[in-house]
Amino acid sequence: MGKNIGIILAGGIGSRFGADRPKQYCTVFGKEMIWYSIDAFRKAETIDDFIVIVDKTEMEKGRIASEYGVKTVEGGSSRNGSFKNALDYIAENYPDCERIIENNAACPMITPELIDEFINLLDEYDFVNTAYKITDALGSYKDRIADREEFYLIQAPDAYRFPLLYKYFDENSNLCHPAHQLPLDTKEYRYFGYTDNYKVTYPEDIKIVEMLMERRKKQ
Repeated sequence: MGKNIGIILAGGIGSRFGADRPKQYCTVFGKEMIWYSIDAFRKAETIDDFIVIVDKTEMEKGRIASEYGVKTVEGGSSRNGSFKNALDYIAENYPDCERIIENNAACPMITPELIDEFINLLDEYDFVNTAYKITDALGSYKDRIADREEFYLIQAPDAYRFPLLYKYFDENSNLCHPAHQLPLDTKEYRYFGYTDNYKVTYPEDIKIVEMLMERRKKQ
């Protein structure tokens, strides 16, 4: 049986965050934000191994690899470049990989159970997207008017049958989401059930994430 490999994207510099370090290394309830993704992948029952994509500076320092006991891979100059480096590493080091799931280190609400659910959905589907319905009015630069029912938002995590994605993924594509590079006849599952996901972009977002974590504990 083939392997299931996780990818944590943590190579961004967080220019909009405005801190003295990349946002994935800022703390949420006393733990670095990246810890939450590492912990979830480590506890997921369906994951055989996972890798963490870091920037060149961190790759040279080796702190994340040493402190967390994880495999790190140097990212590229763009998100697509970093993701391609991850795919190439998996192809070389896990030649029997069947499925992958990626998460952004800036999305710390991920759980082991969610990872397992996404991986298991790949029994039937070619890829799984975390999806959200658009609840506000939607405009269009081209036509001014857009029907929000024709669109949905996509957020990490997302999961794929690895051989299929590796065949079609092009790091030089202008498309920034891996699933958009797959043929239109591939089978998609839109996962609308991850309702408390949140991507940290600005410093004030950390308080929001902590509030969501507190609410999850109470539930």
